[in-house]
Amino acid sequence: MPETHLSTGPSLFRQIAVRLALVTLLFALLDVAIVVVTYLSEPESLAQELLTLEAEAIAQHPGPLASARSGARSGQPDASHWSIRTIDPATSQFPLPADRPQSMRSSMLLDWTMRERVGDGYRITGVRMIAQNGGPKWLLMVFEGRGVRPFWPVIRNELLEHVAVPLVPLALLMLVFNVVSVRRVLGPLRRAECEVDSLDPENMALRLSEPDAPREVSTLVRAVNRALGRLDVSMGILRTFTANAAHELRTPLSVMQLSLDHLPAGAARDDLQADTAHMTRLVGQMLDLAQADALVLDAQRVDLAAIGRNVVGLLAPKAFEARREIRFEDRGNALAMGHAEAIFRIYRNLVENALVHAAGKGAIEVVAGPGPQISVRDHGDGIAEADRAVMFERFWRKDRSTTTGAGLGLGIVKRLVEAHGGTITVDNADGGGALFRVCLQPVAAMAPTN
Repeated sequence: MPETHLSTGPSLFRQIAVRLALVTLLFALLDVAIVVVTYLSEPESLAQELLTLEAEAIAQHPGPLASARSGARSGQPDASHWSIRTIDPATSQFPLPADRPQSMRSSMLLDWTMRERVGDGYRITGVRMIAQNGGPKWLLMVFEGRGVRPFWPVIRNELLEHVAVPLVPLALLMLVFNVVSVRRVLGPLRRAECEVDSLDPENMALRLSEPDAPREVSTLVRAVNRALGRLDVSMGILRTFTANAAHELRTPLSVMQLSLDHLPAGAARDDLQADTAHMTRLVGQMLDLAQADALVLDAQRVDLAAIGRNVVGLLAPKAFEARREIRFEDRGNALAMGHAEAIFRIYRNLVENALVHAAGKGAIEVVAGPGPQISVRDHGDGIAEADRAVMFERFWRKDRSTTTGAGLGLGIVKRLVEAHGGTITVDNADGGGALFRVCLQPVAAMAPTN
């Protein structure tokens, strides 16, 4: 199962989304600043909008003008002052500023605004027509004040109506569009990440699927595939070298073993023979490992019981030499689809593992069936819970100071079982000892391939 490495840094999607949000916010603030500066530089426009905004407020909340609108506006430290009256355009009795010509009376039916300096402040005079009680009404409005604070409601209203209302939906729409676009662009990267995590070191033929777009992602994926191809070639060369080296070493080791038999009996010869036997087993495991990695399963119907008897018969002299008993039991219907030679190596490595690691501690029980399964049990000390997760890893040894093996036997077994689409488990048997159980594909589940 591939390991999942969680990065602590922010994702690329998050970085792009945050930058898009910041750019959108900066654009909104810039737009607000432009509107504020523009209005502050045009006092006449501010004056017109101030009177219009006040007239709209009166139209929406009708009431006595004298009490509601005249006098100093509370809460305004700049002592602004409103004076608002209703006028009748049909008569000529309405006030005008002293410096305004009487000809303006004819334009009273139209809205107008006039701004003038008064001391350290200003006066804004104008006429606005509002609809109230089912008919038109004309208001003569005079505002006196100083500073820019009285105009903040105008600026706020302009920002709301002409900036926020059109800009916010547009900005949000652009932000959502960009986020969705970035997510879609990064989709091939996420798929490539999942495919990389699912790569199996035991199957170096796997490659990442190449997306059509974007070009940068497809280029990266092709580069990774090229790297995987070079790695596959290197691993193939290494496996070939290991297999050839192991094969070439078997003959001189056999000759060495025969030559040692001609030496005078003694402790020196026994030690040399033990070392030669250990080297022979190690070379055999290296060859088994190379063959397991290169195994192309040509599944055929195999009799697990027949293979088990053959393995027990072959290893019986070795068990007898170690003063161990080895038993075989056929529990019936032990047929499976698989590779006979590979299953032979599964049996052999499990039995040899029991001979080495449960030495001198009772019989070794080899069982075929019932059904497409085999099991090997020893009567040793059993398997510690902490060792079960790592004992099938290649080159793993619990105690390197006391173990002479290379730690390849169980790794070979696991690789061969996986090549058959089977499973292997290990438990502590009742009464003591380790129990290895291998389940293979039944005959009906896998059709033979020619």
